[in-house]
Amino acid sequence: MDKEILEEQKRFLEFIKDYEYINEQGRLDLEAFCVNLSRCFACDGILEQSPQPRDMYNLLIELLNEHSNDNEIPLWVQTQKLVDWTPEDAHMYPSKYRTYIHVSGLIHTYHSWVHRIGHSLMGLPEPKAPEKYFNWVKSEWVFVHSFINGSHVFYNSFLKAIDENGVKERGYSFFEALHKSKSSDIDYDQAIDELKKRSAAQNKALERMDRAIEAEFYLEAITLQENLISNCIYNYLKSKNKHLKNPSFQKLIVECKKLTVENLDVMDDVNSWRTKRNTAIHGFIESEINLLSESEKGFLSFAKSTSIEGRRFCQLICDWYIKESINYIPTEFKAKKNALH
Repeated sequence: MDKEILEEQKRFLEFIKDYEYINEQGRLDLEAFCVNLSRCFACDGILEQSPQPRDMYNLLIELLNEHSNDNEIPLWVQTQKLVDWTPEDAHMYPSKYRTYIHVSGLIHTYHSWVHRIGHSLMGLPEPKAPEKYFNWVKSEWVFVHSFINGSHVFYNSFLKAIDENGVKERGYSFFEALHKSKSSDIDYDQAIDELKKRSAAQNKALERMDRAIEAEFYLEAITLQENLISNCIYNYLKSKNKHLKNPSFQKLIVECKKLTVENLDVMDDVNSWRTKRNTAIHGFIESEINLLSESEKGFLSFAKSTSIEGRRFCQLICDWYIKESINYIPTEFKAKKNALH
């Protein structure tokens, strides 16, 4: 193959790796997606198998119309006239405008669209058993696979970022609600209601511990902190099908550390705080025995610092839980193992 062509393909592959499938405003450039996917077929040497970009374009518009009402389509599909259009842009924007598809429309159609590109437009046979929606893309199609798999990763990462940014305001995660609905076999709306109630209870507990610290009721604050942290860890373990009956605070931390890799430092710090919590409780007993002695002053100082530290850990654990809950629904597909011969 010509060296210049190889260099061009190399540059295009790097372009794919950094491709912005959805922009910061939550919109997919439909013409660019379709044309660049077709270019991937060409780079893989199978251009004859590529659907026409306009057919891919029309397929998504058709699916969007099927899943929308009259009020939604103007929000999902928007066009932008290209005032600086030149004939050189005709291969990608032949109509002299760009079509943007909002992610709120893609949520209803993305998987079906990619699936039907292979099985409807390309005429590839439907799978006999359920499998990932873009399984029609062969692994040896380096460019096509990179583009489609990249769009899958980008799309789900984008949705998770949206979910995480709005969790505190909504009081629940979309992904956790879906997971809870499936794992508990309850209606999605019921799952949302339960998560909202839990969020409200956590916020109330945080407010109570703040008031307790301000009023110098440090043991009350520490008790609330232990309960909140334990609840977060317990719910995390439950989501991983780890069911414990009346576990101790220490047991929850130990089991959590077995399942999480990225936040071991936080769990170690929480475990260290747990020992301080125990010391604070025992210190209270000792200070009562030696009432009005110097030990009481030392206990109060230690209890105060422990409660303030515990308040910080409550926020860290709540933030940690949000990030984990968004990943309760797996979005990555395991690579197929080569069959043994």
